[in-house]
Amino acid sequence: MTPEQLRALLEEVAAQAARTGELPDEAQAGPPAGPLFRPTDTRVAGVVADWVTPVAQRWAPQIDLEPRDLARVLAQGLTLQKPVAAVEVAPSGLIALTLEDSARSAIVPLVIEDQDHYALAAGEGRRDLVEAPGTRAVDDPVRSAQLAHARVCRIIRNAEAAGVDRRPPNRLGELTHVAERHLLVALADLPQRLATHVGDGIQQRRAVTDLAALADAWDHPVRPTVVGVHPQSVHGARLLLADAVRIVLRNGLARLDAAAPERM
Repeated sequence: MTPEQLRALLEEVAAQAARTGELPDEAQAGPPAGPLFRPTDTRVAGVVADWVTPVAQRWAPQIDLEPRDLARVLAQGLTLQKPVAAVEVAPSGLIALTLEDSARSAIVPLVIEDQDHYALAAGEGRRDLVEAPGTRAVDDPVRSAQLAHARVCRIIRNAEAAGVDRRPPNRLGELTHVAERHLLVALADLPQRLATHVGDGIQQRRAVTDLAALADAWDHPVRPTVVGVHPQSVHGARLLLADAVRIVLRNGLARLDAAAPERM
């Protein structure tokens, strides 16, 4: 799910709570404008949630409620939504969401279907840039994203050579490892993150390189590791994920006016 889809889910929950009297009538107008959801911090040990939102802290003063009270009502409604697997509320009112596996992985077909525009600026189409070898210094952070893109391209080539087929979207729910979960959420978040920091070159670069770092940390086999063993459904699901990562890295690099080499 994308941040926009999560916002729509939250708006539906708030409107329903207002209709039943659990929230004031003005809650039907929806939460404040601007980004509401961000990925959980992958650096924190033991994190299992996918997204966090400070919506209760931002919205509660506007409708004369305490953040904790608003968060509790929103969390209760969110737990009844099909895409949501679990909801936690911190004492501060911060809400953490864990999605169902199928809902989290739905970003993959969305990226593939919109691959010529996903994570690019509004009105901008796909650009295939070319750079001469050695153009970027070894310590250039953009080069690390280029290396990650080339690595994913190599993974895709090797999987295809081993006979791995791209599985239909209903198999994507097998992408359940924590590294895959972080990667799926990062794919969904990148367009919002880039749009939030338009004009800020440092933050734009950091957004792309952070995704590249998650891609490099993903080391699950996309093809059988034993000769003679037939590919399993999870290999096909991972191949689709690798496709999505390649697309988003390529488009993210284009936002930085950088090439996305397939070999380095």
